[in-house]
Amino acid sequence: MKFNLLKCLFLGITLVSYAQEKNKTGNDREHYNVLLIMADDLSTDLNSFGNNRIKSPNIDALAKDGLTLQNAYCTVPLCGPSRVAILTGLSPDVTKTPGNKKYFRTEVPDAVTMPQLFKQNGYFSGRVGKIFHMGVPGDIGTSGLDDPRSWNKVVNPKGVDVALEDQVINFTPEMGLGSAAAYLSVPDTTALHTDELVAGETIKLLKEHGDKPFFIAAGFFRPHCPYIAPRKFFDLYPP
Repeated sequence: MKFNLLKCLFLGITLVSYAQEKNKTGNDREHYNVLLIMADDLSTDLNSFGNNRIKSPNIDALAKDGLTLQNAYCTVPLCGPSRVAILTGLSPDVTKTPGNKKYFRTEVPDAVTMPQLFKQNGYFSGRVGKIFHMGVPGDIGTSGLDDPRSWNKVVNPKGVDVALEDQVINFTPEMGLGSAAAYLSVPDTTALHTDELVAGETIKLLKEHGDKPFFIAAGFFRPHCPYIAPRKFFDLYPP
């Protein structure tokens, strides 16, 4: 999460500044498109950050070809307020969102989010999956605490992993699945997991809107617990 969010945040801030400058000057320079990728609870346990045991070829490719930030801090160690901070540029003490259950516009109704700013400057703004806070797994397939003003289109995928939650092995049954030590190794199936659907729907938006300026955000729900994935990925790391 840290790598993807901060890398894309740096890009987003740069392009937001560009959009603001263009809006002020009227200079008809080339528009740049933005694809914001977020993962949920992804740490720096990645090959590109020195953990050679981890097989993360796609993220490693992004790190190789892009900018990797090695010294980054989260505003709040919780999903909701940290996402609001990234997307609004406002600290949690301003938005009054110390936890995951409060919609930020309750306190700052006129705040302009990053995707909203692009939208105001003529960009198509689309979201697939979890960008603002959504409970995992409870809010998968819904908009959670999303911000409707930020988007022209939203897609809320819901995959086979949600249907299989009753089969999850929970080592901490006193805790809900969203904070439990729990997993499920799923046999190979043609049914797609939520994150596979996120990727597919994002590709669709890119194809549909690639001929005009766009800000598209792809929010993946894993590796947030419970750890539900096809068996082949668990087999990469034998106990």
